Amino acid sequence: MFYEIRTEHAHPGRGAELAGYLAETVIPLHEEGGMHVVGSFTALDDEDAFVWIRRFEDAADRERVVDAVHRDPRCPAVIETVSALTAGSASTVRLAPTAGSQLR
Repeated sequence: MFYEIRTEHAHPGRGAELAGYLAETVIPLHEEGGMHVVGSFTALDDEDAFVWIRRFEDAADRERVVDAVHRDPRCPAVIETVSALTAGSASTVRLAPTAGSQLR
């Protein structure tokens, strides 16, 4: 099992709009595809940043989920909207929980 912490950065002043769209449209689409979204957050020190934590059983699970989302007929419009709201590519950090982690 591993987690991804994904950070999206909106164009200046559009963070609330991005956060709303991700929470109301993007995350539900990913969850419908089988993704486990552990949490989503706005950054206290950056009003234009949105962070979400995603959990996968393994690389094959991630590939299956991402493929399911990309095959969804709504995906092209979602990608277009996210691209219009964001100021560049998102950053993603993959994490493996330690033995003592409560997220296992």
